[in-house]
Amino acid sequence: MKHTAYNTKHISVVVFLLFVSSFAFYISLTLAQFELPGSQIPSLLDIKPALSLSVEPATPMPNFAVSVAANLTGATNQSNANYTWFLNGARQTAASGLNKNVFTFTAGSLGTIYKIDVAAATSNGENLTDAVALTVSDIDLTWSSNNNVPAGYRGKILPTQTSTVTVSALTSVYRPGTKILINSSGLVYNWRLNDKFLPERSGINKSNYAFTADVFSGNKKSVRLEIKTTDGSVLLNKSAEISIVSPETLIYLPDPDTDKPYGAALKKLIISQLKSINFAAQNYFFNTPDSNLEWRWLVDDNEVLGTTQTPWLSVFNIPDNIRLPFFTKISVLVKNPANELESSGSNVNLEIR
Repeated sequence: MKHTAYNTKHISVVVFLLFVSSFAFYISLTLAQFELPGSQIPSLLDIKPALSLSVEPATPMPNFAVSVAANLTGATNQSNANYTWFLNGARQTAASGLNKNVFTFTAGSLGTIYKIDVAAATSNGENLTDAVALTVSDIDLTWSSNNNVPAGYRGKILPTQTSTVTVSALTSVYRPGTKILINSSGLVYNWRLNDKFLPERSGINKSNYAFTADVFSGNKKSVRLEIKTTDGSVLLNKSAEISIVSPETLIYLPDPDTDKPYGAALKKLIISQLKSINFAAQNYFFNTPDSNLEWRWLVDDNEVLGTTQTPWLSVFNIPDNIRLPFFTKISVLVKNPANELESSGSNVNLEIR
């Protein structure tokens, strides 16, 4: 029995030694597989320094500040490089010098070409150069609203709640460093409304964007457009703030021959005693024609009858027995029956002497 136990222990020791030897060989083999020859170990001294230019904005617009940065990589001491800048071949002495790796200038008029060159001499003796060419381009971002204004109105038609606003981009975009205009149909238009990207409205040749002004008066809609080429060589941004207003109604004296409003809008009117006086109301920025609106004329807040065919006209009959001076208030209230929130009004303080 003792002899058998001795043999069992001996076998166990042999097996353990064989396991340890095998594991050590496996570790050695594994490490050998990942060992690189000395000639293949990269050295910082083998990394070639490089110089590249970045521009902000990528495509300048007229009178915009342009910043050109020289980016030095791979150099062992990037903080001690001497930069020399050139703009259209002219040395920019004030912008050049030790660690002056940023050059700024103001872009000129549309179509102006700029070539920016830079030379960098590092403390390790490397002499590097790079250049970039730009052409001043632009976007004319215009917008219009579909609501109603009187004939002959020459001001901006301002949107009210539920108005449809159409924004259009007119481009003057050049190939960088050339006088070659890029066809607007080949550009990519990326639209944003209140900073929200609109992928379904964006894409190639989508130079128009329409939206509904679904906010109350006093608010704004912010539209931003990014235009770029398919190869990314051109990139411009432009934005517009569009104010939402309330409809307006103003009271005028009517032309005696045409009944059309004429002269300045009335807020106060002083007249000598007459038997009657006519008033004409005119609306701005409603989303429906005047014939679809509800009209109410009031004298001192008491409603008076108006005509049904021309509800924007009213006649104030002056009583015979008034005591002078006589003061009263003429008012008109206008409402869109299809939209309770779309309404306006105006008052005239009338003095009869």
